[in-house]
Amino acid sequence: MTAAQLSLQQSATIESIGESDITINFLELGILPGKEIKLLKKAPFGGPMAFDIEDNIIALRKQEAIMINLKS
Repeated sequence: MTAAQLSLQQSATIESIGESDITINFLELGILPGKEIKLLKKAPFGGPMAFDIEDNIIALRKQEAIMINLKS
């Protein structure tokens, strides 16, 4: 399961981050394995998604959220 597959207000624990050019950006934003992530809002038509990670709201594109793997 990835962060892009979360339902509204659903939480999960981050298991890993996919390798990419922006992986370091995720780490700098605090998107780290072991942290809890919650989907707050989802824009229509595949637009950005707002996530809560340790009381920080972070907006990600769907293709970025797909890179965040969650524990089942």
